[in-house]
Amino acid sequence: MSTRNDQGFDPGNSPNPLERKQFYPGANLAGGAVVAVAFVLLAALSWRKWPDIIVDFGTQLYIPWRLLHGAVLYRDLFNLNGGPLSQYFNALLFKIFGVSFSTLVAANLCLTAAMLGFIYRRFLAAADALTATTVCLGIVTVFAFSEYVSIGNYNFIAPYSHELLHGVIVSVFVVGVLTDWLHQPRLRQAAGCGFGAGLVFLTKPEVFLALAGCCAAAFVLQWLNRRAIRSLVASAAAFGVAMLLPALFFFLFFLRVEDWRMSLRSVVFGWLPVFNPAVVHNLYYVTITGMDHPRGYLRVMGLDFLCSVLVLALAAIIFRALARQKRGSISPWVIWLAVVSPLLVWTLNYQWVYCGTSLPLWCLASLALLARRLKTSPQPRPYTFPFLWTVFALALMAKLGVFIRIFHYGFALAMPAFAAAVYFLLWLLPAWLESRFQVPAKYLRATVLAPLLIAFALLANSSQHWYQEKRLPIGQGGDVMYAYGPGMEEGDDLKNTLDWVNAHVPADGSMAVIPGGVTLNYLSRRVNPTPCLFWEPCVMAMFGQNAMTSRFEAAAPDYIVLVEQYHSSFGVGYFGSYPGYGVDLMQWIKRNYQVVFLTGNEPLKDGRFGVEILKRLPARPDKHEG
Repeated sequence: MSTRNDQGFDPGNSPNPLERKQFYPGANLAGGAVVAVAFVLLAALSWRKWPDIIVDFGTQLYIPWRLLHGAVLYRDLFNLNGGPLSQYFNALLFKIFGVSFSTLVAANLCLTAAMLGFIYRRFLAAADALTATTVCLGIVTVFAFSEYVSIGNYNFIAPYSHELLHGVIVSVFVVGVLTDWLHQPRLRQAAGCGFGAGLVFLTKPEVFLALAGCCAAAFVLQWLNRRAIRSLVASAAAFGVAMLLPALFFFLFFLRVEDWRMSLRSVVFGWLPVFNPAVVHNLYYVTITGMDHPRGYLRVMGLDFLCSVLVLALAAIIFRALARQKRGSISPWVIWLAVVSPLLVWTLNYQWVYCGTSLPLWCLASLALLARRLKTSPQPRPYTFPFLWTVFALALMAKLGVFIRIFHYGFALAMPAFAAAVYFLLWLLPAWLESRFQVPAKYLRATVLAPLLIAFALLANSSQHWYQEKRLPIGQGGDVMYAYGPGMEEGDDLKNTLDWVNAHVPADGSMAVIPGGVTLNYLSRRVNPTPCLFWEPCVMAMFGQNAMTSRFEAAAPDYIVLVEQYHSSFGVGYFGSYPGYGVDLMQWIKRNYQVVFLTGNEPLKDGRFGVEILKRLPARPDKHEG
């Protein structure tokens, strides 16, 4: 007698031998336990080492702190990270739980854990415990606590942009609810998906566009499956109305302090850089998308994919032949080990940090097979979530261009594609090869699983290489975070700077950090009276260099902190000495401020790290006085 799982799917009638499975609670719990242990272990090993003290992350602390005290985003605080949702959400967390780095850490740990639990259940329903465990273990070890370059911030716990993190997490839940709506259309599910999409609209454009593509795919599937136009129109209406609600809320929120034009601008501000040629065509974005050498990146993508396919094809041929042989005195698993040993040796020596290059092609292959399953399978239900997930994953990588990677922005943008590839290689492809070509799935799955587990371990170890160098605590109490050091120039200089500021700058004194490093403002709780938190070419292109300079000079901070940063990746030299990049402001600073503190080397000169603090000179008396 056959049994039914919670999807209403009859394993005994499946044309796919691998899918004739039971759901064993013990295996499910064991898989969840493995993921939980890895989560806790990696959190402990990387504890408070996730952010970068200078680059980017400071805005994620400073902005919500200032919003809590009445500042208005975009008007009083220039921010280019995305829409208003995340910064005001973090400000709400600060209001409820207190202003602290610990507050954001706890919130992001909880959000990440909730996302992992949701993903585990969805892939468990779509595949089995082994696949769901491997997918989530990969997310934990490869993405959630990662640091593959010297700069932090590219992880789920202290991201350079909460807009990106929140957008991806909300999208994951929307994809799941979309799946439920496809199985049993209800207006409340459509409305829930619309509301979630509306929230994502207020985070990052690239995440919303990926989710929009996924939602469109869901509506097309619903039309093809049911052709119930009235039901589809009703769902679309519920989706659309609900999607408008978050934007309407923020429009009314901003309308309290701004006119309707500025309120509307604040709601859609996250989208404005997309339409600014100076931002889109900046050298930085050309480089990080691989558009400076597109043919080279495409060639690597194709070769990586082709080599992987050839290895899998060869293994499948060998395992098929092995299955047809009569059982001998040698265990088939001994033969398997002999076959895969060269692959395992290669796995141990491969630079896994570059493993993301062929993810788009794996997603396309998975979509092709999933589409066929949805069309031909008598029980298509298990394939709907992986199909929608893969559509979202493929679209989410668009911002990476042809330079597909798991590091840098890939920590979030490539994560769903990585999970989709694991599902395809560990479940969907073996199932198809077994049902179509009689290739024993267990051997092929083991051939995929072994390198994956090795890769997870090596990538986690790669992150620890950077984390173990961060031993210098900066900040106090719940704001403690670790920098490189002690004994390393950057960390020591930053700690010296913070100590000097706390000792010599009055608590109500104002301070601005140039060209970036607003973390120092947050840790010292000294306010930057200007809206200019970062002086980078893209920020200046959006808000206008002349306007930023005027606002800065009008506010005239009591102290200015110059921190070594070289923005050559944006196509410029040093701030204040490169033509068209802060020269006027720096000349004004030299006329009106004097140096009162220097640690390390003189910044913004020759690439050697250092921090310099300048104090505003007393106002000169009018020459006509007296």
